[in-house]
Amino acid sequence: MALVTTVAAPSWAIDSDAQAFFAQGRQLRGEGRCTDAILAFRRAFDLYPQGLGALRNIAECEEELGQFASARVSWWSLRRAALQSNEPKYEGWETDAESAYKRLESKVARLTVHLKGEGQAQAELNIDGRPLDPRLLGVEIERDVGPHQLTLTYGGAAPVVRHIELTAGEREAVTLDIPRPVAVTQTPTVKKPGGDEDEPAKGSKAMRIAGIAAMSVGGASAVGAVVSVLLRNAALGEIEETCPDYQGCNPSLESTESRGRTAATLVNVFGAVAIVGVGVGVPLFVLGSRSSSPSAPSAPSSPKSPKAASSLPQLRVGVGPIGGGWAAQIGGKF
Repeated sequence: MALVTTVAAPSWAIDSDAQAFFAQGRQLRGEGRCTDAILAFRRAFDLYPQGLGALRNIAECEEELGQFASARVSWWSLRRAALQSNEPKYEGWETDAESAYKRLESKVARLTVHLKGEGQAQAELNIDGRPLDPRLLGVEIERDVGPHQLTLTYGGAAPVVRHIELTAGEREAVTLDIPRPVAVTQTPTVKKPGGDEDEPAKGSKAMRIAGIAAMSVGGASAVGAVVSVLLRNAALGEIEETCPDYQGCNPSLESTESRGRTAATLVNVFGAVAIVGVGVGVPLFVLGSRSSSPSAPSAPSSPKSPKAASSLPQLRVGVGPIGGGWAAQIGGKF
């Protein structure tokens, strides 16, 4: 079982470190670097609070820098510490500290902050990044001269920020307005003319485009099939004219026979593509056109009149033999 023992640092070691920081602070103050000297004196005072010389130097440096509010706090802390000390070397320091505290009263700047508006209970005020006790709202407080930033957070999207500049002996009153919460309402989406189409409209448009493309391929194939039929018939007619019984034909007709066979094959290919292209394209085009048309109020059902029936898209696709081959017949009304 391990035994952990905490041993406090000896007082002479703490006193030695405090003396080192105190000496550093005295050197920096002698060089006119009071801002850096204050940091050294504070470290010395934190290590050895009984050493009131560090606290006195802090008060004197703050006064030299024009930080009259901070200096008054330090002088008053020195007065209280001197009254509690039994060290003979600090005798009379409480009187010096009280005199300095009163001397700076006319130089210190004072600030009063008021809040206006709803939600004050949830509001939080920061002065120079430090929160202000809500009990001090509306109360005059001492502040050092120079620039200050007031930041008010109230639960809104952006805080209220105010920058002020205080001068020696000035009394400044600031009122911060808490913005009213903005009610968030959803407004219906209105489609602007020429704006983007919604998803159903885009789908209908895509169907129409696909239908037109398929019909174009089918139509071109139908034309190719007709041309192939004509070429086949021309080759067949040439062979029948030169060699009617197909016996002992001139070898020069082999190229004509090959051209006829190729044309016959193309008839079958083009015919099949034409049937598929038109058979698929027309339904896609019709469905896309129906989906994109604006919906009208429903009306009581009634028998369709011949005129209404004739207005519906109609398609006729057929394939038939011609002259030993096949031909696609396409017809329709839209």
